[in-house]
Amino acid sequence: MKHEADILESEPKRIRQDTDSGRITGLKARLTKALQEGSAPISQISACVNLLAGISCCGRCILRFLGIRDYEIYELSSQQIKETLAQLDATTVSATSTATESEADQDPVCVACVGAIQYAEDFVEAIVAQVMKESYVTKTFNMNVTLPTSTLVRNHAIRIYWRQHLSSYPTDLVDIKEVFKLLISWPLEEQTGLRLDFTSELRMQVSIKHDETKDDHVFLTTMKESGLIIKSKRENRKTIMVGDGRSNIVKALTCVSDERFAEVGKVPPTPIATKPVIESIEMTRESVYLGGRYLKYSRDVSQTPWAVGNTMLAELSVSGIVCEGIKEAFRADDYKFVTAGREDANVRMLGNGRPFYVELVNPRTPSIPLEDLRQLEAKINNGMPDKVQIRSLVPVTPEDTKIIKEGEESKTKMYSALCWTSVPVNQAMIDAVNSFADKSFYVEQQTPIRVLQRRAQMIRRKQIHSLKAFKLEGHFMAIHLHTEAGTYIKEFVHGDLGRNQPSLASIIGCEADIMELDVLEVDLEFPPPLCSK
Repeated sequence: MKHEADILESEPKRIRQDTDSGRITGLKARLTKALQEGSAPISQISACVNLLAGISCCGRCILRFLGIRDYEIYELSSQQIKETLAQLDATTVSATSTATESEADQDPVCVACVGAIQYAEDFVEAIVAQVMKESYVTKTFNMNVTLPTSTLVRNHAIRIYWRQHLSSYPTDLVDIKEVFKLLISWPLEEQTGLRLDFTSELRMQVSIKHDETKDDHVFLTTMKESGLIIKSKRENRKTIMVGDGRSNIVKALTCVSDERFAEVGKVPPTPIATKPVIESIEMTRESVYLGGRYLKYSRDVSQTPWAVGNTMLAELSVSGIVCEGIKEAFRADDYKFVTAGREDANVRMLGNGRPFYVELVNPRTPSIPLEDLRQLEAKINNGMPDKVQIRSLVPVTPEDTKIIKEGEESKTKMYSALCWTSVPVNQAMIDAVNSFADKSFYVEQQTPIRVLQRRAQMIRRKQIHSLKAFKLEGHFMAIHLHTEAGTYIKEFVHGDLGRNQPSLASIIGCEADIMELDVLEVDLEFPPPLCSK
């Protein structure tokens, strides 16, 4: 029984090996056919191959310089490629055609890709582990790669070396990044079940570094014609180098003649001893947006965290109460809370609430069922029911969010304010105010003294559509206002030392101040009705 179990256990492995062996044979045949059917004669190909192999180019980079664009052939290892090339012509890569298996395993690190595509499969395990750890809900991914800048300089040097010995440049060089991307993506697809899609919302950025060759480009700074200037500067308490980005290096290489490059640089590139390593694996998804309206019943909750230095001036914020649970549900890195206007911490937001949207940054879960969204809304509302509530929480599009910004100029608001007056309120004062109950008027408001430290001094002309007063006891009255967006209500009441004209104080003929303020309505249709369906 044990013998049968061992056979059953080893059978899938044997089948895999047979399948892999068959695929390798097929890929080698495709490589041979591609070279034989190419425009260049075999003798010329042999000269190119020997030239590149002689300076320690890996098999995959040899194919790049030969312009092989059947990308699946690059699945062959460097040694498998060199073996195929050796069989093509008796003089081709003769050094590797007789190499022992042990010697083949010691293939030198490629001077062209610094080992990036030569050993691409070595990076797959770490990338798969990161994908599993992040656990994005998706069926596809898009991949971008950043390879060492030394590959730019070294491939340029090889082109010059090629021209020196073969009288012409390689004319159809395959981009190293495209080969690397595919060599990583294919096993990643197989191991994760995801599919490479260049339109995918999930973007994966894999950066590879090679410290041994990181300064390969520096010699370009010694040639004035290159235009390459590298400087150091302090940023976030660290010294960083600026001016040596990929685009700057590419531009510098185009500005230097082949003769000058060969004179000052290294042609062919110098051998290297170390393999590259992964510098970072970053995964990001496009933001997801939710819209809704919030009500604030408390006078000790700020709209967003409110602090001076390290001192919090309000313990709670609307954004914190509303967004933390949403961020957790969508497994996002962060959020941005955007509202149609704002109210001070001691101002309540009543009525049907203030429109807002939440931008969820890099969400692992891009959407949740509408039923779960309703449960999330209920959970937020049950958290601090006497502080903050939300309504109509729905997914919105980036285009929908423009309504919030555009509404800053077009929306109107309704307020209720409890006001104190320096003399007891009488009917004449009420009548003076109510003369504006059915007619609009304009006020000119200089930037309030309380915000001068953070806003430019200017005069704002704002329309008040209606103003009505209600007599209370003693020195108190209540007023209702319907105003243009952006009107400073507190300053309209007390006049801000004459900087607001007219003001409630000037209308009733005595000093006035605001004791409590409530926003009753923000006249802006958001979220859009279609989002709720």
